[in-house]
Amino acid sequence: MSKTTVAEAPSPVSRTAPLAATVTTVSVMGVLVVGQMYVTIPLMPELAHAWDVSTQSAALSTTAFAFAHAAGSLISGPLSTRFGRRAVMVVNVLAMAVVTALLPLVTSLAAGVTLRALQGLFAGSFIPMAYAYLHARIAPEKVALALTVVSACMGATVVIGQVEAQLLASLVGWVWVFWATVPLLLVGAAVSWRVLLPEPRPAAPGASPERPPGLRSALGGRLVPLYLVILVAAGALTAVYTGVQLYGPPDVADGGALLALRASALPALLGAVLLAPVLSGVPAPRRAVGALVVTVAAMLAAVLGGDNPLVLGAALFVFMAGFSTLGPALIQTVGARAGTAQTSAIAVYGFTLNVGAGAGAQLAASFSRFAALALFLAVALTLATAVVARGARRT
Repeated sequence: MSKTTVAEAPSPVSRTAPLAATVTTVSVMGVLVVGQMYVTIPLMPELAHAWDVSTQSAALSTTAFAFAHAAGSLISGPLSTRFGRRAVMVVNVLAMAVVTALLPLVTSLAAGVTLRALQGLFAGSFIPMAYAYLHARIAPEKVALALTVVSACMGATVVIGQVEAQLLASLVGWVWVFWATVPLLLVGAAVSWRVLLPEPRPAAPGASPERPPGLRSALGGRLVPLYLVILVAAGALTAVYTGVQLYGPPDVADGGALLALRASALPALLGAVLLAPVLSGVPAPRRAVGALVVTVAAMLAAVLGGDNPLVLGAALFVFMAGFSTLGPALIQTVGARAGTAQTSAIAVYGFTLNVGAGAGAQLAASFSRFAALALFLAVALTLATAVVARGARRT
């Protein structure tokens, strides 16, 4: 984004967007777009059969989406400089709808992974552009609340996407997990174009004055640790649910039990939204530390009692409560520290988040027991907690 649209904002009248309509639109679209990353987790047996590969190989469909999503996040900053955030978000959602319609038609792993990668690439602009739009267009005193609600909804996609996919696959077949999403994406793109505000045109359309110094600032020493933390946290999130699918408790092998286990985290996400007005009063770095401590506790509980469905369900509930608080705290900290390079920094944040999500799916497949995976994640999240706590003491 150019300095004109980030550092030198337009007047408050043109800058401020309606809170309720904006947050509702971005949240619903976030669930639709980002949720596509996770719909293939419960569909791995069906995809493996359709593509004539192993279930572990079918996990590449999640990884391909996430890594391409990361690339899309990274290039969204330069694209928004030229075309504006609204245009980038809407056009990419339309392109994503086309690819999503084609996915059920392919019959090989190579073709499926390729289309999943394209799906992820087009979806990639959504998270960073949504966060950048909120930072730029929502009244400053409401930004923390808006970020918490939107981030909680996007965090919920890891649960909602899986629940939706499992339900649709059981009722009407796995192909409708994708085909039923297409009209929703098309309608969502139209609504987004109407609700989101257009951007003022840059003073020099061919120039991108922020890009070189902005990228350097976005990779500054105070921001890189935050990128590493979200990489670890997003990887843990995907790894946990992939691990549940691959080798969860024997008592949850059937579809109904797995559905209940996945849905157990939804109340935690709702709680994070309801607590947002209270939590927004706590400095963002401290919120991030507290949220990470909660995720570590959840993983330790999974290590000790993950073979018990009730204990695992409680651990997933606690983990999602921490993660849904961590996301907005980190993105708010990144936005505050980035200064004039805010859009570039948020794009890098989205890149590392999605690299972590993609790596998490493969990480889970490299373990043979859920307890071992949970222990590894507990250690990684403990290190991430130490990194954020150290940074919080300096601010």
